[in-house]
Amino acid sequence: MKVRYKLSLLIIGLMLVGCLYITQSYALWIITEEQTNENEMDVGCFSIGFSEQSESIKLDNTYPVNDSIGLSTNPYTFTITNTCTINNNYVLTLNTLSTNTLDASKIKYALYKSSEEKPNVGSKLSRINTDLENLMVENLGTSYILDTGVLSGGTKVDGVVNNGEEVTYNLYLWIDDIAGNEVEGQTFEASINVINAATESNDIGEVYGSAVAKCGAEGKDAVTCMKENANLDTINLAYDGKESLGEELGTDDNNLRYIGSNPNNYIDIGDRDSEGNPILWRIIGVMNNITNLDNGEQQESLIKIIRADDIGEYSWDSSANDINSNSGINEWSQADLMKLLNPPEMYSDTPEIGRSLYWNNESGMCYSKGNEEYEDCDFTSTGISTNAKSKIAKVRWNTSTAGELYDNTKITTKFMYEGERSNHNGKEHCEGTGEKFCNDTVPRKATWDGYIGLMYPSDYGYAVGEKNATNCLLNSMEIYNNGICENNNWLKPNIDLWTITPVQYINDASLSFFLSSLGNIHVSNSVGFPYGVKPVTYLKSTVKITSGNGTIDNPFILEN
Repeated sequence: MKVRYKLSLLIIGLMLVGCLYITQSYALWIITEEQTNENEMDVGCFSIGFSEQSESIKLDNTYPVNDSIGLSTNPYTFTITNTCTINNNYVLTLNTLSTNTLDASKIKYALYKSSEEKPNVGSKLSRINTDLENLMVENLGTSYILDTGVLSGGTKVDGVVNNGEEVTYNLYLWIDDIAGNEVEGQTFEASINVINAATESNDIGEVYGSAVAKCGAEGKDAVTCMKENANLDTINLAYDGKESLGEELGTDDNNLRYIGSNPNNYIDIGDRDSEGNPILWRIIGVMNNITNLDNGEQQESLIKIIRADDIGEYSWDSSANDINSNSGINEWSQADLMKLLNPPEMYSDTPEIGRSLYWNNESGMCYSKGNEEYEDCDFTSTGISTNAKSKIAKVRWNTSTAGELYDNTKITTKFMYEGERSNHNGKEHCEGTGEKFCNDTVPRKATWDGYIGLMYPSDYGYAVGEKNATNCLLNSMEIYNNGICENNNWLKPNIDLWTITPVQYINDASLSFFLSSLGNIHVSNSVGFPYGVKPVTYLKSTVKITSGNGTIDNPFILEN
């Protein structure tokens, strides 16, 4: 393989020389003084260096191998150095050539910094974004973003610039062992490119956040600003569409999501605790094709957010009169937890327990011990505020489950995403059977219209970090806690958390999915069991982000 690199070089020097005339007027006399020294402004310099520490990888006369063998070969090692004084925001890409005959889907890779632990598995090449592909490389085919980062600038002493921060990478490439004899005689060449831009920040997420706030201050809505600036933070933002992840893993909706272990996605929507401190939420992403009921049922792109901290442990639903053996009913539109979180107009009955306490910032009794048991709950300082309510939208939520009976080997992220949005109600299999845990006659609904719900299992799945996305998305979320997927996912909780998605399970209509504190998706004992709750909602399409950069100490601030 021929490895080439391309660097954007820019050195800025500026000297301003001028004369300042100070004038004073007293009647008929004018006194003139002239500055004798020059005004000087040193803007600094901006440049990046690239050096190879090993020979390039050659895939001549090679054959398909497994990850263990691929990672036992010699890597291509190179170093990127900030050779000037201005902080440098860089994007590292692998660019295939249009003359290749071997499809990139047959290639696996591993990339790690010398300061990091060497991985033990490889990844598929994933097109995270296509807007950075205009690199002016001869015979360029497709660009794949491998990594992004920021290199601090050096110092200038007596006119001499000392180099700034540098990073050394190790890259492995091999033909995936799933490839067959069709790869024989085919060719694959690629180049490493470094695209760089000046930045004032040492955190690429802060660069993005500041750009979004500047965009919002200019009058644009938050969705537009997030999408327009997404290329500034490709390490923490990724599209989940088929163009980025492929047919096997990608969605038809192409949502823009925050990914990784801890992105800068904190947001202040106006909630305050008893001491006046902000109660923060976090942005899941920009979700496309959402039915906005505040806007004539228009299909729109809306920002989806989740509360940063849980509000306690509560039953998804409770049950009386021996329905499903007192285990609850997995129908969200009638669930006790839905009634706790939303205004009274979202349901027709008048429950004595948990009636809109979170929505109304009230205290009272709610189901938090399991099944029919309840206790005192107080949301007077933790409920959703009037200010926050003015910023959230009423939308149509998908409340379906997978079209097949539960099988823990099949619940991949895409499988769950498609099931959540299907018309399958998950109930026909036990309607009227009289089984112990399946004797209710409540009709299941594929959608629910409301304000506050919970995360989907697929929200968790698609939040995994970009470097590990392909392998994790191929796995069942039942086994996500493998040391890689859950540790590179900011939605991993400290306690077990409910999701909004019910489970289709033979002879049991009282089960729903929850996200384990270990980092995998499980099936609950019953919806009557108390698990943690993090409210989820969508922001109105007119909301703007006008300040902040998304960090926990400087969250995004909203305006209507």
